[in-house]
Amino acid sequence: MKKMKKIEKKAPAKAAVKSKPGAAAPAKKKAGPADTGALNRQEVAEIAEELARMKTAITKNVEDKKNLDLLEPEVGDSIDQATQSLDKEILFELSDNERKMLRDIEAALRKMEKGTYGLCEHCKKVIEKRRIKALPSARYCMICQSGSEKSRV
Repeated sequence: MKKMKKIEKKAPAKAAVKSKPGAAAPAKKKAGPADTGALNRQEVAEIAEELARMKTAITKNVEDKKNLDLLEPEVGDSIDQATQSLDKEILFELSDNERKMLRDIEAALRKMEKGTYGLCEHCKKVIEKRRIKALPSARYCMICQSGSEKSRV
């Protein structure tokens, strides 16, 4: 008796999918080891430049608002005065937020000088690169940040 070889049928190869204009973008990659470790010197230098640009932009914005506020005349009826008062309150609120951002940026720059940039102020562990790149003035890692937000509620 002759033995017959079985012929295996192979599944057809999947065709390569070409991306079409307007097609959905590929899914974002998950964080790998490169996104979780400590920052290298080049990354810290790039972030320092970005923080310096942010600081300059915010400082200029605050100065422009101060100059605009000084130029506005204080004339008009009670409705005009109420509107001007509300506008000033909004400007003060914005400038308070900008002052806080400036403090955070300056603190981050000081940490770079000390060599402690990228470390959580609470647990002293390394803050993820993704978080630092998204928020260069981050003071806390995600765990400590979310814990402090929960305790405020």
